[in-house]
Amino acid sequence: MNKFWTRVLLIAAAALFLLFFSNDFGLINIQQTTIVTAIGIDRSQEEGKIDVSAQIAVPNESKASSVLVQGAETVGEAIAEFNGKTGWYPTLVHCRLVLLGAEAVSENVFASLDYFLRSEFVEDSCLVAVCETTAAETLQANSPVGDLPSSAITKVLSSQAQKTGQVSVCNLRDFAKGYFSDSASGYLPVISVKKEASKEGGNQSSGNSQGADSASGGSQSADGSGASAQSSNDSDVFDASKTALFFQGKRVAELTAEETLAFNLADTKTDFAYGDIEVFENGSKVTYNLKMKIGKKSMKLKFEDGVPVFTFRIRAKAQISDADKASGIVEVAKTALVPAHVLRAAEEMFRAQLQSAFEKTRESGCDLFRLRQKLYRFCYPQYASHRETLLQDARIFYDIRFDTLR
Repeated sequence: MNKFWTRVLLIAAAALFLLFFSNDFGLINIQQTTIVTAIGIDRSQEEGKIDVSAQIAVPNESKASSVLVQGAETVGEAIAEFNGKTGWYPTLVHCRLVLLGAEAVSENVFASLDYFLRSEFVEDSCLVAVCETTAAETLQANSPVGDLPSSAITKVLSSQAQKTGQVSVCNLRDFAKGYFSDSASGYLPVISVKKEASKEGGNQSSGNSQGADSASGGSQSADGSGASAQSSNDSDVFDASKTALFFQGKRVAELTAEETLAFNLADTKTDFAYGDIEVFENGSKVTYNLKMKIGKKSMKLKFEDGVPVFTFRIRAKAQISDADKASGIVEVAKTALVPAHVLRAAEEMFRAQLQSAFEKTRESGCDLFRLRQKLYRFCYPQYASHRETLLQDARIFYDIRFDTLR
């Protein structure tokens, strides 16, 4: 009996060995596989259809490319066409970024994003952002440090960038949670591409003396018309200081860079924020750059005499990072001691910017600060009567206090 089972095991092992090396497991040859690092979605010229672009890295090749499928009904259809038109089998396991073109966000973006929510390969931590132009153009930009555009954008949207308050980072999971919540609201960072450098003649448009190497790549349309190399003469930098506001899946407003910083100061996972504060000293305008360590923050909703009252509470400590004036040795040595008039100016500036951001939520209907969720959780008896008019009816208070670091 032992000899019988030994022979069975040997035969089974031999069969598995042959199947593995003959690729009969149905696995795709790695040399025919593309690693998709980012997906871009744009509105197509054909009514009701989309254009889908992919930033891809092909094994055994030294450069990345972009592939474009035009006039697709769905993202899933476009992904399937990537193989049919190029001979590559796309895998989304390494996709860490989804970009939405400027025109694509005028309609409910979850008609496209639900593909990624359904996919078992795309992580829900995948970053999502809006492009100032088209997603296809953004993925064709040249990074000045040699990264793929998708990699450079991902660095701009890193958790470290979020901690500075300069960028409102959002991933697929959090954006979907906001959309499917009672608020039906959310936000995404806006990616803009800025020309920074030129290699021709060794000059740069930014005034620097040398050009930076960029990630070279090509684009190939899904109709098989071939690839065209990106221009390597210019280098681009990516900016994500603005924030797009969404309601029911559509873009409805945009926060400026200053409003974005105030929003992050009040609501998101911001640790050390940086901001410029303008004051008048001896009849002249002086700009201080402050480094602010966020201490406590809260947003509370309650009812007073039947009226909803929403209060922002922010506590932070600040020190001077820089100033646009020549300072004496004593002032430089006491950089952790911020003058009281500068602290009061910082409080007023952030109060004004936070108020401006909140007014945009009122006008657009985007419940950016999740007042409806707070109404349901903490003031449920008033939920039915105030849900629809809460953003307009709420009285807002801004309790913002800055202290010097020492």
